[in-house]
Amino acid sequence: MRVLEKVEEAGRRVSVVELVHDGSRRYYDGGVLYTGVDAAGNNTLDYVDAMAMALPRSGEVLVLGTAGGALATLLHRSGACVTAVDVWPQAFSLARRWFHLPPAVTCIEADAAAFLRVTPTLWPAVAVDVFDGLTIPPSMLDPEAGASLARILSPGGVIVWNVAAGLNGLDTRRVLRMLRQAGLAARAKSVRGDHRLANTLVIAQKPDWRRAA
Repeated sequence: MRVLEKVEEAGRRVSVVELVHDGSRRYYDGGVLYTGVDAAGNNTLDYVDAMAMALPRSGEVLVLGTAGGALATLLHRSGACVTAVDVWPQAFSLARRWFHLPPAVTCIEADAAAFLRVTPTLWPAVAVDVFDGLTIPPSMLDPEAGASLARILSPGGVIVWNVAAGLNGLDTRRVLRMLRQAGLAARAKSVRGDHRLANTLVIAQKPDWRRAA
């Protein structure tokens, strides 16, 4: 294994490493694995594949939280038009330099919760993969964030939220409760953990009043 780049700033300790025997790469922040790709830039983490399977493969997709950009890259390669948001601009540089993030992916430097409050766009699909270590930032668990997600989601649109916890974990229950209180139909789905980590996807959908009419 060789270290390709290390960045320490703004409380982050990010390392990009490459496995010499196969050219695969990994993105660690504070020792936590955020991204894994093979030599061609294809995702290697189970939860990312599960998120992509639950999202549309075409149309506009908003990705909150980037790290190495494996989800954004996968969705773009599948035919989606991807906008990625991350509070740390270095993530975009690392994703493009080492993880094959395509130039066509639109990258926006912003806090996820703040972006949700101000975006005027109605998004048909939103992926949420925002962490501080293994913890979801408090701003994303505030009821205001749930209300903002419900507001910016198109009728019939879907949210796929990655939680680094089991089905009955505290953060899983918090995300479910917040999205349901915002009027979204939400359910939790367990994902086989990567590197002994448990992951749960919370999948929420906005009612489509157009079909009801």
